[in-house]
Amino acid sequence: MTVSSDPTHKNKHPKTAALILAGGEGLRMGGNKPFREVGGKTLLPRVIEVAQAQCEYVMISSNEDADVFKAYGLPVVADKPQAGQGPLGGILGGLGALPEDTDWLVTFPVDCPIVPVDMVAQLLNAAQTDNAKAAFASHADRDHYLSSIWHRDVAHVIGEKLADDDRRVRGPLQALNASKVVFDDLVSGLAPFTNINTSDELKTVTAALASFVGVPSRK
Repeated sequence: MTVSSDPTHKNKHPKTAALILAGGEGLRMGGNKPFREVGGKTLLPRVIEVAQAQCEYVMISSNEDADVFKAYGLPVVADKPQAGQGPLGGILGGLGALPEDTDWLVTFPVDCPIVPVDMVAQLLNAAQTDNAKAAFASHADRDHYLSSIWHRDVAHVIGEKLADDDRRVRGPLQALNASKVVFDDLVSGLAPFTNINTSDELKTVTAALASFVGVPSRK
């Protein structure tokens, strides 16, 4: 499924809120993952830039003291129902923190800075076209469940999965019959949704980003 990558698409769709998943210790890449530098900029502000280009509202998902993120001026949302639930707990917390005028939450993993400029538009369009309550991204035969969009109505489904100690993000997506959106194109020559989990991956992406300009600013 494909939609226009027109940068003004946000004016043509319902409002969306971005949730940057900044939890996780990142031990395999030396710790402190959100603040590791890649391509001349630390991961967190790079992903914030990506999210702000596509969504009207941006939040950070973390169980750290909010003061750690004070410089970014964004709301910090803790996991629900408590810490230790993995990314799914972060998504549940984000759904509970949605602004009243916004029904859709889009998740952006902090270790995934390479995102198509129309990811949100494509995910939202797919969900609405298929009358689904969620959608997720895929590239090169690999599904990226954390690059996804969720309607506020699905919070109870996630809560039930966590109550059953099922923390797989794939679980509620399957239960919701979520739409799968395939992104074929590279992003400035880089594979979209590339995860950075190890020091070697950090070095590889840093080298690839040496000539990467960034994302278009919000209109």
